[in-house]
Amino acid sequence: MRFITLTIALASAATTVLAADQVKIDVTRAVECERKTQKGDKISVHYRGTLAKDGSQFDASYDRGTPLSFVVGNGQVIKGLVTQ
Repeated sequence: MRFITLTIALASAATTVLAADQVKIDVTRAVECERKTQKGDKISVHYRGTLAKDGSQFDASYDRGTPLSFVVGNGQVIKGLVTQ
């Protein structure tokens, strides 16, 4: 399982679906893997969602102490939550 830490800055509320070019991703801890993430892989990520207008946080997995786990390519997360 691949662990990635990232920060997401969204332009509006968490429920809004955004295009990938509207999401800012800050990699806080880069991890080199032998294989890139592929559709069907189960991954776990920590994230922090903030508003672009003022930087206020609306959600964060860090606060719960548990990363978000999902299967890549199954439509389980909003568009724009991507891995690099």
